[in-house]
Amino acid sequence: MEGLLSKVKNIYLVGIGGIGMSGLAILLKDRGFQVKGSDEKESANVRMLRSEGIEVFIGHRVEQISDDTDILGYSSAIGDENPEIIQAKEKGINIFKRAKLLAELCKRRKTIAISGSHGKTTTTSLLGYILTVLKYKPAVFVGGLPLNYSRGAWWGDDYFVIEADESDGSFLEFNPWVSIITNIDSEHLDHYGSEENLRKSFLKFTQNTRGKVIGWGDQPYLSDLISKVGGISFGWEEKNLLRGVNFKFESGFSCFDLYIKDEFILSVKLPLIGKHNCLNALAVFAFFYYLGENLEKVNQTLLGFKGTRRRLELKGEIKGVTFMDDYAHHPSEVKAVLSAAKLLDFKRLVVVFQPHRFSRVSSLKNEFSTCFSGVDYLIISDIYAASEENTFGINIEELTEQISKNTSGSVEYIPRNKLVAAVPGQLKRGDLVLGLGAGDINSIMEEIRRCL
Repeated sequence: MEGLLSKVKNIYLVGIGGIGMSGLAILLKDRGFQVKGSDEKESANVRMLRSEGIEVFIGHRVEQISDDTDILGYSSAIGDENPEIIQAKEKGINIFKRAKLLAELCKRRKTIAISGSHGKTTTTSLLGYILTVLKYKPAVFVGGLPLNYSRGAWWGDDYFVIEADESDGSFLEFNPWVSIITNIDSEHLDHYGSEENLRKSFLKFTQNTRGKVIGWGDQPYLSDLISKVGGISFGWEEKNLLRGVNFKFESGFSCFDLYIKDEFILSVKLPLIGKHNCLNALAVFAFFYYLGENLEKVNQTLLGFKGTRRRLELKGEIKGVTFMDDYAHHPSEVKAVLSAAKLLDFKRLVVVFQPHRFSRVSSLKNEFSTCFSGVDYLIISDIYAASEENTFGINIEELTEQISKNTSGSVEYIPRNKLVAAVPGQLKRGDLVLGLGAGDINSIMEEIRRCL
């Protein structure tokens, strides 16, 4: 292997238990490297890595950085003050961020990079699944867990499907063969500083693409961007090359008709809930259209897709109460998920929402106040800080009051440490209970289910 991984044998990953780092660890091990690493705590990802034969230390300590370490990798969540990073610098070990290492693995491969503010995990999972079933033998890297598999990354042949993270600008490390942009929204402005800078970054992403750019054509800025680079657009509007028509939700399937160049191609039955997931499927159809694959085969393969962990994931029914889990933490995502949930036939929609990051709540406070329309009973809990300090003066009770003014259902603030005791008594037979957030709300909801 050429480049920075040539002559490398031993790789140490700091924060190896994160969803992205654990996937990178699997890929590096699959490629023959000796991989080990550390994380702050035990987790499902840590246990999965150990089951794959990867050594994981709990806690970050200088003595864990051995002299034979060739490269140390770390995620954007790890600060320069980390003792293992300091020790690696003192030892003269090469240090790289996760995306840089992943980009090295992508070299000389037909990389399909999926980015965008929302939907990239499901789109990456779906594309990787279909390519795998159709015997393309792709390498895959997903920032989540496709429910058809026990892990979110695996090595393969020429095609390499990756979820490219735009949150910290690291998606610009890649020079993909095909790029898919699901959408561009006001997100991660703590990194970019402005929407203009965010858009410039996506423009650069398209310029880094060697082959074709595929994107959501219903969004004006993204539509213009696709036109400028001669890309393929998908969406609901007539101007798109590929478009969905006649959406309906029927017998557990999201259904639509696929048109290409205004010509009816086929009718799609997607085993996922909601129009937003149909857009993810349209992005995948656009890729296979570019590839020249038989779209009827793609359509049939869709039926076997089980979805992605924490994306409208059904967690079960207890005493007539149905539980679902979703990662939604941005107002646009919340709206899309709630729109999908309302397609289901339940007496009451109950939402337990854990906001994520003070910076996000601060910059999108007005949008959060209006995104919970149609919820019958909304519980707001404490903000998951994700290592941030509340330097923004955010008051969660004031946010709850602001949301209440724009929501017809009942709205209540319940502190995180009281959720498990308080929520079960509020639930009724026939409820759909949806846990929302990118923090640890899924773990809290597990405790609530056990107490019901």
